[in-house]
Amino acid sequence: MQKEQQKIFNERLSSLDTNERKKLYKRASMVRKLTQNKRKPQDDETVRKSKSLDEIVLQLLLQEESEAATGPATGHGTVVWLGPKTCQVRSGASITECALNRLHSVAIGDRVNFRPHGDTNAILQVMPRTTVLSRPDVANGNVERVIAANIDIVVVVVSVVAPPLHARIIDRYMVAIQRGGAKMVLAVNKIDLFDESNRTVELEKLRPYDGMLTMIQCSSESHDGIEELRQLLKGQTCAFVGHSGVGKSSLINAFEPKLAILTGSVSEGYGRGTHTTTSSTLHELSGGTRLIDTPGVRSFGLWDIDAAGLAWYFPEFEEFRQTCKFRDCSHTHEPQCGVKDAVMRGHVSQARYDTYLRILTFL
Repeated sequence: MQKEQQKIFNERLSSLDTNERKKLYKRASMVRKLTQNKRKPQDDETVRKSKSLDEIVLQLLLQEESEAATGPATGHGTVVWLGPKTCQVRSGASITECALNRLHSVAIGDRVNFRPHGDTNAILQVMPRTTVLSRPDVANGNVERVIAANIDIVVVVVSVVAPPLHARIIDRYMVAIQRGGAKMVLAVNKIDLFDESNRTVELEKLRPYDGMLTMIQCSSESHDGIEELRQLLKGQTCAFVGHSGVGKSSLINAFEPKLAILTGSVSEGYGRGTHTTTSSTLHELSGGTRLIDTPGVRSFGLWDIDAAGLAWYFPEFEEFRQTCKFRDCSHTHEPQCGVKDAVMRGHVSQARYDTYLRILTFL
């Protein structure tokens, strides 16, 4: 396989999940077996002449792409719903259902071109994205999974008390959102559960973020902070993300009652949320606001972040890294490190620095 072919092969294969890859390689194996047995497969001459399994896989992918792309695009719009095998594209006031294929990695919020294909419609092209929020694929960490595309604001929802506030996921989302180019808003939900015994403890966990990002304390029950959130997001395309059980769906319902999104409860014993949102949906609201509801997560990994670049996503380090003795200082073990000195003096949060070190160990 030539260098250019290898590049195309890697790009196409990276868009497939594990099961799709297995099916594709199984099909390629059958094609090669037929070729070896001098039987004529149903594929074109180029496929039959391919020698390696990877070459056959590439030809099958290109063949499917060619078949799907026959003819000009007949429509374009925004992906507003994403399921396991299909997506829905909004074009003006109409909704078109399109089958998902192995050739295009589609995310909620993508702008796409499509055309009829068989009994359904096929995505012909995914337009360049302005911003993204992505993570590594759960099954294959070498594959990027885009959670939402072309978003202005990512609303990271955390809760207090039930489930308890976990600040580590805030730090990871901050890194991913900065990398993807969107803005971040932190929505601290369920503040109606505050009492004298837990208010100080819970709010202390948020102290490191004072002045670093926009933070709104809110409650879907008491409606505290809801109007502030509505005004902040007016006219923007925004995605709501966070742990399962933090109340994203309930918060969105309070934000826009007509949506009536299904909500669940926090499971007993572990304080973990149950998955009530199982697919991503983009809702068109009044005032030009576009809201994306995403499934809750148990954990959130970081995509395409290396050890050398991680510190750039901790903006509070910037002022002090200028005084590091070494230009390539990792802020871990080096002597005369401005960041470590700032942590010792209390100018940089110890909790944030500990998160930096924790993330660094997994890169």
